[in-house]
Amino acid sequence: MTRDDDPLISIVTVNFNGKPFLRNLFNSIHDLDYPAEKIQMIMVDNNSEDDSVKFVEEEFPWVEVVSLKKNMGYAGGNNEGLKRAKGKYIALINNDCVVERDWLSEMLLIFRQSGGDSKIGAVGSKVLFYYPYLPVQFIASSASGGGAGVGEDFRRLGVKIYDVTVKNNGKSGIVSNNNLSSKIKYPEGFYPVESDDNGEVYRWAQDNAILAIPVADPDSDLEIQFRASSYISPNSLQIVVGGEILQEFALSEKIKRVRIKIPKRLFSCCRDIINSCGIKINRSCYSKDRGFECFDYGQYNRVEEVFGLSGSSFMVDRKMLEDVGYFDESFFTYYEDVDLFWRSRLAGWKNFFTPKSVTRHFHCGAGKEWSYSFTYFVVRNRLLMIFKCGWPLLFFRNYFAFVFSSMVNILYYLAGLLRGKKQKRVDIPVRIRVFFELFYLIPANLIKRIKTRKNSKIQDNIIKSWMRDF
Repeated sequence: MTRDDDPLISIVTVNFNGKPFLRNLFNSIHDLDYPAEKIQMIMVDNNSEDDSVKFVEEEFPWVEVVSLKKNMGYAGGNNEGLKRAKGKYIALINNDCVVERDWLSEMLLIFRQSGGDSKIGAVGSKVLFYYPYLPVQFIASSASGGGAGVGEDFRRLGVKIYDVTVKNNGKSGIVSNNNLSSKIKYPEGFYPVESDDNGEVYRWAQDNAILAIPVADPDSDLEIQFRASSYISPNSLQIVVGGEILQEFALSEKIKRVRIKIPKRLFSCCRDIINSCGIKINRSCYSKDRGFECFDYGQYNRVEEVFGLSGSSFMVDRKMLEDVGYFDESFFTYYEDVDLFWRSRLAGWKNFFTPKSVTRHFHCGAGKEWSYSFTYFVVRNRLLMIFKCGWPLLFFRNYFAFVFSSMVNILYYLAGLLRGKKQKRVDIPVRIRVFFELFYLIPANLIKRIKTRKNSKIQDNIIKSWMRDF
């Protein structure tokens, strides 16, 4: 619902080779329930090589395009957009997102209902993964009634699952079956990825584990494939969707290849999976999206104050940015949003999450999670953020923990090589690089630290109260 006093809102998105996502994003923004004349849409292009700029200029002439001569990352790209933003409020949205009609108005509503609280600095939306997900249940049962005994590895209760892939005919032009398989989630009953002596990766599945399969085309049946084995022999594995047993087969220590057809009539069982309902931080200053990779059962369906917000979708008051500054461009990408919200909290600003503003996020559409660059910026930027924003003991504790864990991981890696074990460990060269870079990065960020800490209006105990165990 529009009002006469609707303020001008600037929307900024940063693009780098994201052409396949832009049509969906801008079409969804065009369909917002907010007055078009009160929206300034800015796309900052980080020197893309996929004709993104030409495409947007031809297809969406109402979008202001800022073409940069080099890739300045999420932080630098957004800062260029913020400099050109004219609105009282500025909304940031990732280029691989689609927003619902009331995405903008619901975030604005929180500012309007603040009851005179002028220190609300930012409001974020509920961010869901782009596709609906079909829960596929894995039920293992040993024919001999066996299981893990006292002192045995608890993972023996389940099975090993290798190479899960999915085939489903996508209509959007965004997805191929290859990258659709990369969107598979393991929300319940699966352990983290491990690798065997041959370098093959797998996951242990507990009995009654849930695998979440993305559905790109609801009008087409899908197929999943994987390999499986079991230490409990004989053993059997049932694949269940919506209470219906699709397949049951025997398992042993020998790896078995499995192919399962899932008819589209079962897609009524699909549910959304949460990407972010705000950001939380723990005592080691690792950040995590609230609800990440959990099915959305309505557990985050109330407005609440949070430590920070996902950089993929939030609205900020211009006054907050004028007070605490923009993103730290030296971060390039990752943890730059947590750094901004930590600085804003030190300055006395508050951040809120609202579930009625909804965004769907393709997630890592233009990047690869846990690639070398991803790992490098995550490891480096977390330590820089702690140095800039935290109290001295917090930084020294985390710095020495990083050094110690790096030494242990490097020794473990070398020991594995001596045993002939193949390991995919991009973190090893990253740890070595970050260790040496910190010798000049810490002095280079000293002035930023002094400025941030000097302008602090709250005690560190307030920050500590936001630190959660996870």
